[in-house]
Amino acid sequence: MYGYGGYGGMGRGQGGRGRRGGGRGAGRQGSGAGAGGGYGPAGYCICLRCGYRVPKQPGVPCREMRCPNCGAVLVREGGYHHQLFLEKTKGKRAP
Repeated sequence: MYGYGGYGGMGRGQGGRGRRGGGRGAGRQGSGAGAGGGYGPAGYCICLRCGYRVPKQPGVPCREMRCPNCGAVLVREGGYHHQLFLEKTKGKRAP
């Protein structure tokens, strides 16, 4: 496993840091980067470049799929990156 200062191990002997769970950290706690949005399996993946939209496949993150039209990475509709895109383009696009 990954240790500090080049020392390996499974959470032992690391300067009294007392990690639990084999030195793997806190795990998923529902916050922070990569915690997921909790949107469930339904919904859509969309392309921010050309507007392509496809139903979400359960177990497959949208960011692992590419747009068949332009090759851009898809994002979850209503997700964090989609919201950022909408804020950034507010007032710039014709309805």
